[in-house]
Amino acid sequence: MPDHEWDEMLAAAASEVLETMFFTSIYGPALPGEAAGGPRVAARLDFVGTPSGALTLSIAQPAAGALAANFLGAEENEPLQDTQLASVVCELANMICGSLLSRVKTEEHFRLSSPEPVRADTGCPPGRPSQSLDLGDGTIDLWLSWETHAN
Repeated sequence: MPDHEWDEMLAAAASEVLETMFFTSIYGPALPGEAAGGPRVAARLDFVGTPSGALTLSIAQPAAGALAANFLGAEENEPLQDTQLASVVCELANMICGSLLSRVKTEEHFRLSSPEPVRADTGCPPGRPSQSLDLGDGTIDLWLSWETHAN
């Protein structure tokens, strides 16, 4: 499947999960350079199937806080701990990856690893994200990485 089809499915999966599980809308693609600066929260999980790979996401901390409050049903001014933010971002990665892979036409089942928090400055793949989306109070960057098999 061409990369642009994966990118379209990834945007649709992220939009679906953010709207239905986190009560948040995507305002469209993030503008170039919009994600720069400020603290971010990141997570990664691997998937095995046809194809195999990984999904990594990085989200601006203010946007992560808003998503976590929505997801957890926290009061608007209730401070959330860093561990709560990391757990919610991991669950977000899990849901987006599951939604993405459910769109793949294959008879094989995918196996997903448990999502893990990663450092946003060192744990995200190099280069441009597959998708960078504007959430209003920050951006979410999503990378799809493919496992290559040596023949």
